[in-house]
Amino acid sequence: MVAFVLGAVPFLLALQATQPSSASIVGTVRDAETGGPLAGATVVLPELDRLVVTGADGRYLLRHVAAGPQHVAVRFIGHAPRTLHALVPPAGQVEINVSLVALPHRLAALEVRTPIAVRGLDSDGSTVFPDRAASIAAVVNHPLAAEPDVFQALSGGEVQQRPETPEGMHIRGGESDQTSYLLDGVPVFSPYHAAGVSSAWNPDAIAELHIAAAAPSPTYPHALSGTVAGTTRTPGSAFRTQGAVSTTQARLTADGPLGVAGAGYLISARSGMPGLLAKANEPSYLKGETRDWLGTLEAPAASGRLRFLMYDNANELDAAASAQTLDGPAPAARRHVFSWRSRSLGAQWRGTFAGTSIDVRSWRATGRAAAEWVAPASPVEVTSSRVDEGGLVSLDFGSDGARTVVGLRLERSGTSYRVRSDSAADPDWRLGARTMVTTAFAEHQRALGTRTTMRTAISLASMGGSVRTGPRAEVGWRPIDQVRLSGSYSRSHQFTQSLRNAESVVGSVFPADLPIGAGAPGIPVARSDLGVLAGEYQPGAGLRIGIQAYDRVSRGLLLVAPRDGDPFSTGDFVVGSGRAHGLSADASLSRAHYALLASYGMQTVKLQYGDSSYVPDHGATHVLEGGVIVFPTPTFSMRVGGTGALRRRGTPVNGGFEWESCNLLDRGCEFGGSPNQTGESLGASRLPPYWRVDVGFRKHWHLEVGERDALVALFGSVTNILSRKNILTYSAPRFPANPAAIEMRPLAPLVLGLDWRF
Repeated sequence: MVAFVLGAVPFLLALQATQPSSASIVGTVRDAETGGPLAGATVVLPELDRLVVTGADGRYLLRHVAAGPQHVAVRFIGHAPRTLHALVPPAGQVEINVSLVALPHRLAALEVRTPIAVRGLDSDGSTVFPDRAASIAAVVNHPLAAEPDVFQALSGGEVQQRPETPEGMHIRGGESDQTSYLLDGVPVFSPYHAAGVSSAWNPDAIAELHIAAAAPSPTYPHALSGTVAGTTRTPGSAFRTQGAVSTTQARLTADGPLGVAGAGYLISARSGMPGLLAKANEPSYLKGETRDWLGTLEAPAASGRLRFLMYDNANELDAAASAQTLDGPAPAARRHVFSWRSRSLGAQWRGTFAGTSIDVRSWRATGRAAAEWVAPASPVEVTSSRVDEGGLVSLDFGSDGARTVVGLRLERSGTSYRVRSDSAADPDWRLGARTMVTTAFAEHQRALGTRTTMRTAISLASMGGSVRTGPRAEVGWRPIDQVRLSGSYSRSHQFTQSLRNAESVVGSVFPADLPIGAGAPGIPVARSDLGVLAGEYQPGAGLRIGIQAYDRVSRGLLLVAPRDGDPFSTGDFVVGSGRAHGLSADASLSRAHYALLASYGMQTVKLQYGDSSYVPDHGATHVLEGGVIVFPTPTFSMRVGGTGALRRRGTPVNGGFEWESCNLLDRGCEFGGSPNQTGESLGASRLPPYWRVDVGFRKHWHLEVGERDALVALFGSVTNILSRKNILTYSAPRFPANPAAIEMRPLAPLVLGLDWRF
């Protein structure tokens, strides 16, 4: 009997549903604790397959409900569901108000895949083609980076960095001291470390960076090759931290709001200890430390935005002055000592009035470097300093079809350089200069039709009564939406050059610039004329292919290597010229699960002085870089990258020498001996091809700490996985048929560490 009754219920309900009904169920769904209405709750009549959603006031209405007993199920995310029984009359209205009890419910992980950020496909459009840019997301995903490095992420093609050295960037054949650096518009000197960490800009504090080189804006500093400009992260609306601890460094960044509405701060610090893992009683291993920090403050001011920057970079290293011999380890004799430091303070205000954007900046930047070099003849002490003060005012106005920038830049630079020898036969040598440069500039950009743009600029730089003109022009054309073409010409001047010997292998641990300003005896103003033709093909959002050709002629270059074999000038140099031309190509591909980067550069670089010439150390004819990063899951990534350089040239060194870049396998960083190339022909040695393959991984986890999400990750990499024995240079042999090769990095688990965000 019971079974018969139960079986009849669906039939009776279905029969009633076929009859006209004017009954309704109405009500409000509320939170049981607060009493507030719950918008978006679902109210279901399961037997009738009917569903409605509550409105903003928590109310719902179900019309034309069949008479008889009904189940009413109410659900809302984060609350316990309820099911009620209602007896619906043939006509009229039944009001059912429901209160749901809050019950947190963990949802299953939702996997959302977007294309991976990689260089070339993440630009916001502010970088002028064909120069390159990278967001910090693309820096983190770079296949060749064991840890995020903002300079390494920009290299490849026409932008070169010497393998396994901490030196600066060589842009279109230029020396490293011909590249200037800006952080939030403030000049920074020698922003690189030695011994395993290259860039002295903490990646956790950087939002994006770009290179301006093909036709740089006249608002940038005077530099022959171009400018690398970084922008720090905007402080968040809540306190947050980010950092890492690894076998090469420890870093920490924090940012958050200040009391004033819209104000915020960011502070970042990083430190490395090259000798931390060194073997005991191993005199050839580097000792010392590297560190950098920066802080920013920003707030609304005078209808604009005001930002302050404070930056400091310090490096202290020492190395053995004797190399290991066949009879045993290097003796514990006097050691080389190297140090360099830079500080920058600056302020920038930006605002807009009546359609005109105003940019006002002021800064004070200092750089100091010193070395105690145990030369074979006698120990030498070198000190160098630079103090720059300046300001800039620029106005940007116009319409969408045409924009004009005009402004004035004032710079005062004081440089000094001194060499002291322990030998009474070698007198002290000093150079000094005070250089004042006033630059007026104007830049105009205009659309010529729908697919062509033209940008022209002129700068007039006055120093010591002489005016130097810097014209620049660029034409861009889009024949179709997927293709961009450009041609540019620029003339640049540089009023400060470096007395560091760019050909010395000591640059592997002492990369700091040793500046001296024009106006000092024998120091000229350098000039460069550069032409670039470039094209880009982007058939879709996830693929980009670029190619360019360039030609550069430079004059008034300060060259140390032809006259001095020590790591820096000890009293003699020459003034020469240079020629660099080449081709480069790069490609980027981004998908939801993987991304690829590849670049190729072919260049010819030659420096000339008198009737002689040579190929500099950074002038390898062919350079290749490429890699892939794969995300099998959203929380795990693997990367493989390769680097190659062919037709390399080098200068043999005199004296015993041993060198090895940082690695964990035998606890490098190693430097021993007092190498110099006195009497050797520059670029005389053909070095074997350089190549290496690196692999790495990263796995992260999300943790709930209080009401916030924390991210913790484990990462690691192995450099030169195929254990290639690459050659840095040769030690001048006692017998020419048997040169001694100075080998570079062996198989090396370079980095293991943890990072976090909270």
